[in-house]
Amino acid sequence: MRQLVWVLLLLSLSTLADTRFTPYADYLYRIWSVEAGLPQISVQTMVQDADGFIWLGTQNGLARFDGVQFDVFNTANSPNLPSNLITSLLIDAKQQLWVGTANGLVKRVAQQFETVSGGRIGNVNTLLETVEGQVWVGADQLYQVVNNELLPISEHQGEVFSLLQSPKGLWVGGNNGVGLFTSASQYQWFSAAETATAIQFHELGFYNDTLWLGSQLGLFQLTPDASWLPVHLPDVASLRIELIFTDQQDGLWISTLNKLFRWHNGQLVEQIDLPEQQDFSWVESMMQDAHGNLWLGSRSHGVKRLRTAVTERYGREAGITDLYTWGVHPWQDNLLVGSRQGVELFDPSTQRYQLKITGEQLANPFVYSFFADNAKRLWVGTRSGVSVFDEASLSPLFQVPELAHLLVTSFAEQDDRLWLGTNGGLYYIDQIPDGEPAQLSKSVDVKVYEHPALPSDVRVRSIYPDKEGQLWIGTEVGLFVLDQQQQLQAVKDAILSKSFITKVFALPDNQLFIGTFDQGFSIGQQGNWQHFNQQSGLPGNGVIHAELYEDLLLISNFEGVYRLNYTALRTGQISELYLLIDDRRPDGASDSHRCCNGAGDSKGALLAGRLWFPTLNGIVGVNLQKVRETAALPQPVITGLTINNTLYYGEKLTLATEQRDWQLSFSAPYFVQAPSLQFRYQLRGYDDAWIYAGNRRDAFYTNLAPGHYQFSVQVKAAADYRWSDSTFISIDLPARWYETKWFIFFVFNAVLLLLWAIYQLRVSALDKSQRRLQQLVDERTAALHQANQRLQQMSMEDALTGLYNRHYLSQHIEPMLARSKRKQQPLVWVLIDIDHFKQINDVYGHQVGDAALKQVALILTENSRSSDHILRWGGEEFLLVLEESVNTQLYLERLQQAFATQNWQQLGLAHPLTCSVGAIHQPAQLNWETCLQLADLALYQVKQQGRNGYLLLYPTADYPTVQQPEITSLAQLIKQGWLTWQSNTVQFE
Repeated sequence: MRQLVWVLLLLSLSTLADTRFTPYADYLYRIWSVEAGLPQISVQTMVQDADGFIWLGTQNGLARFDGVQFDVFNTANSPNLPSNLITSLLIDAKQQLWVGTANGLVKRVAQQFETVSGGRIGNVNTLLETVEGQVWVGADQLYQVVNNELLPISEHQGEVFSLLQSPKGLWVGGNNGVGLFTSASQYQWFSAAETATAIQFHELGFYNDTLWLGSQLGLFQLTPDASWLPVHLPDVASLRIELIFTDQQDGLWISTLNKLFRWHNGQLVEQIDLPEQQDFSWVESMMQDAHGNLWLGSRSHGVKRLRTAVTERYGREAGITDLYTWGVHPWQDNLLVGSRQGVELFDPSTQRYQLKITGEQLANPFVYSFFADNAKRLWVGTRSGVSVFDEASLSPLFQVPELAHLLVTSFAEQDDRLWLGTNGGLYYIDQIPDGEPAQLSKSVDVKVYEHPALPSDVRVRSIYPDKEGQLWIGTEVGLFVLDQQQQLQAVKDAILSKSFITKVFALPDNQLFIGTFDQGFSIGQQGNWQHFNQQSGLPGNGVIHAELYEDLLLISNFEGVYRLNYTALRTGQISELYLLIDDRRPDGASDSHRCCNGAGDSKGALLAGRLWFPTLNGIVGVNLQKVRETAALPQPVITGLTINNTLYYGEKLTLATEQRDWQLSFSAPYFVQAPSLQFRYQLRGYDDAWIYAGNRRDAFYTNLAPGHYQFSVQVKAAADYRWSDSTFISIDLPARWYETKWFIFFVFNAVLLLLWAIYQLRVSALDKSQRRLQQLVDERTAALHQANQRLQQMSMEDALTGLYNRHYLSQHIEPMLARSKRKQQPLVWVLIDIDHFKQINDVYGHQVGDAALKQVALILTENSRSSDHILRWGGEEFLLVLEESVNTQLYLERLQQAFATQNWQQLGLAHPLTCSVGAIHQPAQLNWETCLQLADLALYQVKQQGRNGYLLLYPTADYPTVQQPEITSLAQLIKQGWLTWQSNTVQFE
């Protein structure tokens, strides 16, 4: 595909080539020799391949050139190369490079040199591929390559020095004549006139339907009628013809030892002296590349590239008196050019200069600025003062002596006032009377403008009156504005208030353009400025001159001229920025028109379809018809992939599994400012975005994962805003066995299985732990429950006797009442008090008292049922709550009997213990608290009547329940009929 694009590009260039003649001096050029890396100074042959590389054959090896680096191939690094003396080169239609040497023929295929069968034929003089695709070789005889084998052609006898294909057939240059193979494969020999020395026709060219032949004895033509005509070249020191070449502009180039001759449209139009002592001479090879650049190979000075540009330079060859120019001004159909010798008149039609105003007619020969006022006067600012001329005739009118000590940089006319900017302040002239020139200079009243806001000795660089009647004053210390009320103030802006202002003018949309020396430029109005500088994307911060052409803003500075889209600029965007002249590179002296010069007015002018600029080498014009043109984009080339010092080539590469560290090298054959080319690359499959590489030409990747990758490269010139199309290669990096999908699948599943097993073990362990934990929890819960029960039991037991206490009753009374109600059997409340117990403590001590209480508790327990509740009520009092009691009286008597029969003496008591008992049956209508109170009264009644007895109460049905009576006396309650009773000791009257 690349080969097809290349062929189409060459065809389009040859078909649509600009046939205009470009003088040799107008070409921009660059020379490369051994100091740049060329292996030897003699360049005998050159070709260009489909990638754009220039191949150069020298006497010390073959070189491939991309504009920056020469890659050299010789017998030391390329064993199949038979000799370092390269004599001829050919790129065929298959993009194979054929290399003729002093010791035979080889070809380069797939980055390798290959031998050709029968190729050791000695010195190869010439190579040619015909339009039919046949490769011919001129050496000790004529050969044709068939199936990679050299076959001698018997029709031609003798050594062959040159080959050429023309519409008539294949021409063969030999000794003393030339042969022709016609399209019918017929061979015809044309003998030259006999001479004393054999003529070797080592150069052939076909021009104007005529065969041109170069030999060591001069130049000849073979006319259509087979006549031999010698061509006499003027002023040649040597008859030997070194080169015959036809270019794409219908031009013929013929070189001798120290001259170049050029024919255009059939006429000899130029002869160029190339003396050996200059930088380039002795041209013996030539080619024109895909971009139309011309390449000249020298026997003694390396290689020289010629190119045209959108700019035109006119200097010494156009007749200028002094090359240093400082100002330009359109005058009628010509251009006034200020130099150090006066004012030159440049005629664009003839492209010649004429000194129009001499230094003697000026205040100073050094002309810096021009201005034409409304009175048809031409003001010329010089390094020392101002001279005024009639604009129509350029005849001198007067000078201004008051300004003779000042450099006048700028002018502006506002109403009847003329403003003059100088390097020593701002001046003005209000009235210029008519009169004889000799008297005018005496009557001109020049005044200095003074204002506290403007330094008196300020250096003024640009003055501009706007449509609003304001005067804008650009100085080296900032921008000032004088309004309609004659009020002067510094512009309130952080940048413009302190910058070196070089240019002020209004744009068609009434926006002001303010250029600076080192802060870029600004666009806008007072209080509303847009600032643009190098950080915004400009190629430099300086501005010398600016001009709006259609929608393009053209700006000059000390580094060249660039354009940008003004419409986009008004939105704050720098778009379509393109350098028309780029002086930033080191080779700008010869490969650029070296623009521009000065700081102030008259540093650019529109005339004859061009924008003109003063320079240090005449003037430069930018053709406005070409201002939108762009140079051909460089095309990136991936030169190889290096892994472990081994270089790999190809559009599709499959690597070994262990090749994980890559160095990808790339280039872009380009021969204008090539070192400043900018690259970006992306490894798809690894990089998410483009990687900006600057001018670096390789990329490094390490420890890459297996997979399919695509490495892409783009390039752009530093002076251009466009990126090229991508060039890419595909790279497959196989996986190691343990990185393959099946292995990963196996490992993945094994890991899943292992994780599942670990999970199951973990679950089992957790389950076991959970069960153990639950067991411990249950055990601890049971123990805690038992402890709680024990604590609760302890809270309801008397510590001394082991009987229940009052707390027990509060916890169990409700269930007791519920059972009583459910079974319809009343509870019996029995209060027991030990008689005279205090005396026991007092007589026998508390220890005996405690033993007695324990014995009482034992008696109560032994004489009670399991359904009965026995409580130590307090001190020596006990409470019994009897459920389902059948014969309470009998129970009470049995208790007293147990007290009486108990052996109290074993406790140390002299007398048996007795007890007093108060008891009551609780009917359904009474609450237990009332019953307990009545039982207590019954106990009290027993104690009052002698102790050691019981009183059992039975509330009657008449006992009040709604409003219970105040219990004060049992006798009264009995008398009311609310109680009945039984007792063994108590009597009621």
